[in-house]
Amino acid sequence: MTNKVTIFIEDLPYQVANDINLLQACLSLKLDIPYFCWHPAMGSVGACRQCAVMQYQDEEDTRGRLVMSCMTPVSEGMRISFSHEKAEIFRATNIEAMMTNHPHDCPVCEEGGDCHLQDMTLLTGHITRRYPGTKRTHNNQYLGPFLNHEMNRCIGCYRCVRFYRDYCGGNDLNVFSSKNNIFFGRAEPGNLENEFSGNLAEVCPTGVFTDKPFSQHYIRKWDLQSAPSICTHCSVGCNTYVTERGGIIRKINNRYNAAINGHFLCDRGRFAYQHVNHDNKLTQIWSRAQQSQTTHIFDNEQAHSQLSQWLNETDAQVLGIGSARSSLENNAALHKLVGGNNFYAGIANNELKQLQLLTKTYESKQVALVSLSQIEQSDAVLLVGEDVTQTAPRLALSIRQMTKNAGIAQAAKLGIKPWQDEAVRNISQDSKSPLIIINTDETKLADVAKYNLKLAPNKQLELLIEIEAYLTSKYALTPSAETFSDLAIAIAEELLAANNPVVVTGTHSFDIALLSACLRLSILLRKHKNNSGFYCATSSINALGLSLLAQPDHDIDNLIHSIKSTPPTLLIIMETDLYRYCANEKLSKYLDNIKHIVVIEQIMNDTVKMADLVLPAASFAEQHSSWLNNEGRLQRAYAVMPASDMRQTPVQWLAQHNALDDGQNLYRYMQTITPLLQPIMQIVTTDKSDFPVARQPMRSSARTAFFANIDVKEYAPKRDKKSNLTFTMEGVAGFRQQTLDNSQHKITTPVTGVWSPKWNSNQALNKDLKQSSFQDEADSSLGADLGLKIFDQLNSQEFTVPAAQIDSPSQPLNNLSICPQHHIYSNDELAIYSSSIQQLRPEPVISLNQQQANHLSLKSGENIIISSDDYNISLPCFISKTLADKVVLVPFTEFLRLGTNMHVATKHSAGNAEGECND
Repeated sequence: MTNKVTIFIEDLPYQVANDINLLQACLSLKLDIPYFCWHPAMGSVGACRQCAVMQYQDEEDTRGRLVMSCMTPVSEGMRISFSHEKAEIFRATNIEAMMTNHPHDCPVCEEGGDCHLQDMTLLTGHITRRYPGTKRTHNNQYLGPFLNHEMNRCIGCYRCVRFYRDYCGGNDLNVFSSKNNIFFGRAEPGNLENEFSGNLAEVCPTGVFTDKPFSQHYIRKWDLQSAPSICTHCSVGCNTYVTERGGIIRKINNRYNAAINGHFLCDRGRFAYQHVNHDNKLTQIWSRAQQSQTTHIFDNEQAHSQLSQWLNETDAQVLGIGSARSSLENNAALHKLVGGNNFYAGIANNELKQLQLLTKTYESKQVALVSLSQIEQSDAVLLVGEDVTQTAPRLALSIRQMTKNAGIAQAAKLGIKPWQDEAVRNISQDSKSPLIIINTDETKLADVAKYNLKLAPNKQLELLIEIEAYLTSKYALTPSAETFSDLAIAIAEELLAANNPVVVTGTHSFDIALLSACLRLSILLRKHKNNSGFYCATSSINALGLSLLAQPDHDIDNLIHSIKSTPPTLLIIMETDLYRYCANEKLSKYLDNIKHIVVIEQIMNDTVKMADLVLPAASFAEQHSSWLNNEGRLQRAYAVMPASDMRQTPVQWLAQHNALDDGQNLYRYMQTITPLLQPIMQIVTTDKSDFPVARQPMRSSARTAFFANIDVKEYAPKRDKKSNLTFTMEGVAGFRQQTLDNSQHKITTPVTGVWSPKWNSNQALNKDLKQSSFQDEADSSLGADLGLKIFDQLNSQEFTVPAAQIDSPSQPLNNLSICPQHHIYSNDELAIYSSSIQQLRPEPVISLNQQQANHLSLKSGENIIISSDDYNISLPCFISKTLADKVVLVPFTEFLRLGTNMHVATKHSAGNAEGECND
C-alpha cells in the first residue's frame, strides 16, 4: 500500500502518494500542468522542460526556485506554485520556442482534435506566432503499412525512441543529427520491425507518427463513436476502444487496464480489425438448393423456417461445432441447441487436451495464476516452448519489462526512484533480472535473456524433468544419490533465488507432455516460493472458455472421425473454418455425406462454400459479449455499432430454437454447464445502471447528414436494449462517470472514451489514473474494469498433474521433431484479412538448421516435402542459423492440416534416410 504525504499547491494542502514525482501528483489531482516527454509507463527524463513550477523552501520563502516537476520527488510539506508569473512565462516561452519550426497545418493534420501539442499550447496561452524566420524541413520516410511519417511536426521530446528502443527493445528507429535538425526515423526507409510500432501513433504527442490504415478512412475524433471492447486476436484479452463512423470500424485505441495491457497494444491487436470492413464479410443469408444446385438469398423468416425444419426432421441427429474466437454466449447458445454430447470444440484434439489439463490444474489452485502486470513486477521468468513475441506479443513486452527490475532495485538502494528513467539506466547498466528461455529457435527476447537455450522438444522435456527432480531432492528429508547437470542446477537455483519467479509457457507447441512438466515445476516451485506464479498463453481469445463447455475428446479430430463413420443429418458450424484443420479433399468428401450443413460465420471462407444455409454472424464490434482469457479472467465487451438485420450474433440466430431468447436464461444455462461460470452474472449486471452513457462525444457532428446522399429521411438512432450505452451523444459523458459513481447512483459500465476538459488527446487518461510508481491491479480508477478471475471464486478441487513422459519423436526420419512455426501476422484466422497486416506476412517456408540440411543434402530455397496420412506440403526450405538440431519448423496453418502423424518424405528406409527434395 502506497503511503501518503501532504504537499501544498498555491498554499492549499493535498494528499498524494509518496513514491511519485510532482508532475504525477498534480495530474492525479486533476490540475493542468503541461508536459511532453514524461509518460507514466516510461518515467521522466526532463527533456522538454515544459512542466516547470516554482518550489519554495517553506511558507516564509517568497522567492522560490524553478524546478521541473517531472524530475522532482514529492516530499512531506513540499510547497509549490504553478501559477507564479516566472513559471508561467518560462512555460510559455519554452513552448513558443518549440513551435518556431512546427507547421501551421492543424486543419489538415490527422492529429487535429486529438493532439497533445494543441492542448498544451492552448494551456500555456501561446496563441500568437511571433517567429518570422524560415522553418527547418525534413524529408519523410516510408515506415511500413502501419504508420505515416511527418517529421516536420516534431518537437524533439524523444518519446518515440524512448518507447521504441528503451521500452520495447527495438533497434531500427533512432535519433539522428543534432540541435534543431534532429531527425527521428530509420537509417533508411523500410518497415518498422518491432511488433509494437503502432503505439508510436499514441505515444507521439504531435503528428509525426500517425495511424496509416486510419488515414484511409479518416474521421475527426469528435465524430467517432466509441465503445469499450476486448481484443480478440490472441488469448491475452487486452482492453481496447473500438471507434466507428458510418458503419465502418475506423480505428482501435488502447484502453488502459492496470492488470493486462496497461498503456500499449501489439500491432496485430491494433490493426487486425479490418476484417470487419472487408469486402468478403457476409451480409446476406444464403441458401443452397441441393436438387437444382442453385443459391438463393433468404430473409430472416425464411432462414429460421428452414433451420427449424431441419432441426425437427424425423430421426434428426444434430451436431454443433463451437468456436474459440466466438464469445461465451455464442458457444453456450449452440451448446444448448445441440446438447453437451453433440457439442464439439472447434480446435484440434491435442489442444483441447492441453486446455482441459490447464482448467483442472487451475481449479485445484496448485499454481498461482498471474497477470501481465504481476509478471512485470516479478524478478525471474522461466519461458518454455513458446515464442510469445509471435503468439502473445503483449506478454513478451511484459517479460521484457521484468528484466529491468534488478536494475530498478539496484537504483533504489541509492535512493533513485523507479520513475527517474535515465538515472536508473545509468546505474543498472547491464544488470538484469534473470530470464531463462527454453525453446526450439531463437526469439526476439534473446537480447535480454540470461539463458537462451535452443533445444528439440524432447530435450526441453528432459531438462524440465531434471530441474523438477533437483528441486525435489534439494528439499527431501534424505539426500538423493541422483546426479544433475550443471545447467539444470543453475536454472533451479536462479528460480529459488528469486522472490517472485514465474513459469511461462503456452499451448502453441501442441505438446501436452511439455505443458505437464511446466505445471509440475510451477507447483513444486510454489511449495518453496509462495509468491511464484504461472502463466500459459493459449491459442485464441476464448479457447479456455470453449474448453469449459466441451466434453473430453469432443474436438475437430474426433468430429471428423465421427462424421466419417456416422454422418449427422444436420451439422451446425459456428465461426470455425474446418479447412484450417483438415486436408481439402478429405474434408469435402466427408461433408458431402451430411444432409444439411448450416454455417454461422462473419466472413467468406472455404467452410462457408460447403454450407446449405449461411447465416451472417455479427463481428466483435457489433455485439455485447463475454470473454475468458488465458488466465481465467472473465471480461465484458460492448458493441460499438448495431448489427444489421441480416448480420446477427449466433445467440440471436439460435434463440428461437433453443428456448434461450431471454438473455438472463442464457446466463443461467451457462451456470449449469460448469460451476466455474457461476460468476458470469456479476459481469453481466454491469450492462445496466442508473444513467445512460453516450458512445459519441458531446461535439459529434453531422449525424443526420451522414447518409443524406442515400436517403434524406432522418431516422431515429437505434436503441441498445442490452446495455445502458446509447448510439448517440445523449447520456453521461465518460469523464463525468466517476462523479456519479457513489452509493446512491452508479454507472457500472466502463467509460466509452478518454477525454477531460482542456485535454482532448489520449493524454487525458493521465488525469484519471491513481498515480503510483508501483501500479497495483486494484488501484485502477478507470471503472475498475479488471474483469473477474473465475478460478479465484470457488473452492479448490483435488487434482494431480500427470508426470510427463519422455517419448521418442513420432516422426521416423532420424528422430526429427516437426514443430509449428508461428508468426504474429500469419497465425490469426481473421487478422490475415487486414490489408496492412497482409503486407507483413512472411512467405511460407520449412525451416531447419545447416547440420540437418547437410544431412538431407538440401540447399536453401529447394523444396522439401512433409506428408501425413491424407495431406502433404511442398515448400522451400529455409536454413536457419539459430534453430535447434533435429527440429523442422512448419508454418502453423500447415502444421494444423498435417496433424500429428506426419513425416518428412524419404527415398530410403527410416534407418538410413535422405529427405526428398524437389527443385
